[in-house]
Amino acid sequence: MRILALLLLPAALFAGQPRYARLGDFSGPVEVQLQPADSWMPAQRNLPLTELAWIRTGSAARVEIEFDDGSVWRLGPQSQGEISDSTRLSTGQRVTLLSLDRGLAYFTGQPGANDSLSLAVPGAQAVFTRAAKLRLEALGDWSQISVLEGAIRFSSPAAEMDLREGLCARVEPGNREHFLLERKIPGLDLDAWSAERDKLAASTTAQHHVVQHYGLVDLDAAGTWIDTEQFGAVWKPKTADGWLPFQKGRWRWYDTLGFTWVGDEPWGWLPYHYGRWSVSKTLGWIWAPSVSQAFKPGEVFWLLGAQVAGWGPLAPGERWNAAEPPELFAVANMTFATLTPDSRTVDPASLSARPEKPLEFAAFALALPSPTFPASRLDALRPAVQAGSTRLKPVLAGVTYGSDPEPPPQQSEPEPEPSAPPPAAAMPTPPAETPPSDSAAVADPGSALDGIFTKTPPRRDTRASTSKTAAPKAPSTPPQPTTRSRERELYDGVMEDGNDPAKLLKDLQNWSREFPHSSYADERTALYIQAYASVKPPQSAKVLELGGELMARNLQSLFPDPQRGPTLILSVLYSMALSSWNVPHASSQQTQAGLAAARQLLTFAPTYFVPSRRPASVTAESWAQTRTAIETAARQTVALLTSGGQAQGKPSGSKN
Repeated sequence: MRILALLLLPAALFAGQPRYARLGDFSGPVEVQLQPADSWMPAQRNLPLTELAWIRTGSAARVEIEFDDGSVWRLGPQSQGEISDSTRLSTGQRVTLLSLDRGLAYFTGQPGANDSLSLAVPGAQAVFTRAAKLRLEALGDWSQISVLEGAIRFSSPAAEMDLREGLCARVEPGNREHFLLERKIPGLDLDAWSAERDKLAASTTAQHHVVQHYGLVDLDAAGTWIDTEQFGAVWKPKTADGWLPFQKGRWRWYDTLGFTWVGDEPWGWLPYHYGRWSVSKTLGWIWAPSVSQAFKPGEVFWLLGAQVAGWGPLAPGERWNAAEPPELFAVANMTFATLTPDSRTVDPASLSARPEKPLEFAAFALALPSPTFPASRLDALRPAVQAGSTRLKPVLAGVTYGSDPEPPPQQSEPEPEPSAPPPAAAMPTPPAETPPSDSAAVADPGSALDGIFTKTPPRRDTRASTSKTAAPKAPSTPPQPTTRSRERELYDGVMEDGNDPAKLLKDLQNWSREFPHSSYADERTALYIQAYASVKPPQSAKVLELGGELMARNLQSLFPDPQRGPTLILSVLYSMALSSWNVPHASSQQTQAGLAAARQLLTFAPTYFVPSRRPASVTAESWAQTRTAIETAARQTVALLTSGGQAQGKPSGSKN
């Protein structure tokens, strides 16, 4: 019997098409870190930036980052920021949170009717309610938000107000009660640069021909628009003879996208991710824009050999299944590169000569093989984002962020921990799956995830229980030897009562009393986490405590079994992420544990939800929806824990 069934989150919370920001114009030393496990790398124009990406600039440097809603974020020299949240819900609603940790930044944007758009600096936050232009400064002892145009909603621990054009508000993160409102914005040298970039973006020709809202300025300078009978308005780049699309640049691996093209051409954003290319004798290569807002990694056909990969553009409207040559197939239309096993980058510069007869050693394929996922990526952690980690708590009662006083510290006995397992025999084989008894469960998606439990949309409840019931304390001396069949009997009881959290917790307590030094203590701890997260009321603090202990010892090494291990890892991370919403007055350690779990969950989910792991009884659609639901919950957790929360603990963008 399953331990617990996962209910899909309500459809309104399902994520829509993923969002990717564009690293645009920049100068000077600029570096990017896409994920905590990645090294800092030099900026590349047209690099897709994912949620949780960090960007930093050196001396005399600047960078412009464009978003799909048309908003623009610019960082000045000696600055660092994070794309803390960048979510699109299935309703089309966009949720955006940008954090400036240090330095100088400008932002120009306007939220859509249902969008949530906010920016954070250490000690304060700006929420957009209409079009506005801001200048943000985070300079150690103080932070400042200046409204250059429009108006925003300003919040800090000491004040909350509408801040209109011409005003700037200064706070001191180290002095929570300090707040200063200035009625004149002092000018800075970079103000003119940001204003000029805004002026260029407001007067593009490309905006009349495409539905996307970013990457437009570069198209005007680098090509011309032509009306055609077959495709309507198309764009023709100004290029030299012999030029090919998808030739100048490289493929870079993204866990959520696969290999994604990063073009070297200054204009190489929209033409490689929204629409397709065609070629004719009279016009040469032309780009036909897409009417879809879905970001594509690069629509090409592939030829794969033992050590070589080749690719070329797919034609507009073409549906290709690799069973026959594509419409634009010709060696002259292709680009080739050396294919190295497990490489996360495929670069045409790695191959000096184009193969003349590639079909003699290569075959058509729909995609490149995925690189091996290194377990070390799961353990990568970053320091907390200074801007996002500031918990906004007002001095006066009754304002947006709640005014419950911090509880006084309580003295309590140290809580016992599940005993560490000595080297011993393997875990008993879990019983076969049977249909759940809970009539409310969604059977197919739930059966795919043994060990995950029913969840409703996460919501931080300041009235949640603070009970910290621990796993039973082990006796001071080990019990008399008991037959191994007795422990198997206890384990079977855990499996049978898995759909009832209260019974599950009682079974686990019996197991811990009789076998305090069990060889299966780590898996038992994972089951405790599931039970604590699902009982009424949930004991969320216990979930974070036990989960943090397991994460500190490396989940991958604790659960190496290729069949059951990944599900236990997913269960622990998912439980911790959602439990972090329900701990009132969470400590810094609890917040960091929940945040680390949510971020690892975003990294781990793509590796878990691979087709080979999908049970035969689960449809591909349900499998994909379950992954989407879990990743959405993780993203909402990251947004809450890095932004300091919203009224009544609602996630950014939620409705009252």
